[in-house]
Amino acid sequence: MMLTNLLLGVGLLLGPQGPGAVALDVVELKNGDVLQGRIVTQLDAYVEIELGAGATVGLSRAQIARIARGAGAPAQPERGPIAPHSEWFVLYDAAGEAVGWLQAGVSVDADGAVLVSEEYEFSNGARRYQITSQVRATATLQPLGCYFRERIGEPVVGAALVPGQPTGRNERIVEERILEGRCAGEQLVLARLDRQGRSERTLPWGPAATFPLLARLQALHEHRRVPVTTMYDPLHDELLTRGIAAPLARAVRWDGEPRTVTELVDEAVGSLRNAAWYDERGGTLRRELAGPSLVAVRSVAEAAQRAAGATRIASSFVVAAGGSFACWLPNPSWTPADELPDGRIVLLGPTPEATIAVTQIDHLEPGTALSTAADAVANWFLLLHPELRVESRQSGSHKGRDAIRLVAQGRHQRATVDVVPHGETFVVVRCVAPRGLWPELVGDFDFVVRSLELDAAAIAPRLQGPVQSRAVAAEAAAGRSNAGKATAAPGRPAGKPPVVRVPIAH
Repeated sequence: MMLTNLLLGVGLLLGPQGPGAVALDVVELKNGDVLQGRIVTQLDAYVEIELGAGATVGLSRAQIARIARGAGAPAQPERGPIAPHSEWFVLYDAAGEAVGWLQAGVSVDADGAVLVSEEYEFSNGARRYQITSQVRATATLQPLGCYFRERIGEPVVGAALVPGQPTGRNERIVEERILEGRCAGEQLVLARLDRQGRSERTLPWGPAATFPLLARLQALHEHRRVPVTTMYDPLHDELLTRGIAAPLARAVRWDGEPRTVTELVDEAVGSLRNAAWYDERGGTLRRELAGPSLVAVRSVAEAAQRAAGATRIASSFVVAAGGSFACWLPNPSWTPADELPDGRIVLLGPTPEATIAVTQIDHLEPGTALSTAADAVANWFLLLHPELRVESRQSGSHKGRDAIRLVAQGRHQRATVDVVPHGETFVVVRCVAPRGLWPELVGDFDFVVRSLELDAAAIAPRLQGPVQSRAVAAEAAAGRSNAGKATAAPGRPAGKPPVVRVPIAH
């Protein structure tokens, strides 16, 4: 039996068919052979199927037993050359406030050498960060070197506004540094220039070592996983152990509408998980720079540069009524249910069958053992989901607390139930989804469990960044004497304090 795969052409980064795998058409012949490719002509008595670049087979319908469009194996995207492109984004913090902008792009020299670049600016507290990051690579995406510049400014107290400045304020530069790296065999030669002067050092550089910017482009362009390896991160001026998971096609909700995207996730070791979503043409829709606490959303140049302080999206942080615990939304495909009683959060997923519920169990006797609480939760869970059965019970921990996870499965659904002590009570995180969607959603579930906040200081910290700045300005305009104190962000209901902490990370 003959089996031939068609390699599809690419556009932008991965081609008009998009970054996700495309199912091939199947033509079964009466002699038993099976052809896989792309049907380009289908008439009453004649069919043409393209089996590869420049290879097309014409067949009489008398030779064909069956035609099945899109029923074959996934097509492997052709790598081809990198195409230049440029994209603009608005940066949003955890509370959904626009705090800056990002411009990312790829340029290609005449000899095929690639330059991957990012330039972004955002506010964090009183400080304004301006960052330029670039990576040079060969046409085959082998790293050649990097350039990084960071400039941090603070407003000059009492100074007049400066016309033409992006923030309209007079600033002093409190920190500035430039890093230049050159790949030289088994070493990365780094030159650093800052206020202390110029210095140079070398770092070990293996054959698989690379830079985060380049690894992301490689995973998307070649549509494959980049294994965990050594990467130099100029933002923190250190070597990281990191990889990029294989691109995953996902059904999500974007702007309230169902959509299929390609998700690319950092496989970071000991650090924050960052995910990016790409549309069917390889364009970036959304990208996390510091998890959900600093997110880039696609825009255009003029709108992105004007957005800071003027636009907002839904908050990434959900606090239970009563404020005793909170969780992070894994991505915009999940939305919190409204008007729930104290001690409960429900997140609705991209399909009605996928839900995450976080519930406080306070009816057990004080001092109840974790194992006893898990037994009670298992009985309660099975009453709610009689079609499921608990398959395993696993001991673990959550931010220093002992925890127990129940894994349940049925014919059509799968679930995990995590039981975590919280003072004299317990918090239960219940994740349920159809079995077929579980591999796609398990990353979202793990993220919610991992980022569950039970500490009051983490749930309602002192306001920072642009939210605090606007609160102070509003109070000053109203003539209030307590202008420097933390207040609720405008437009947010009482009892749901925003978390506005922007970690400086990739």
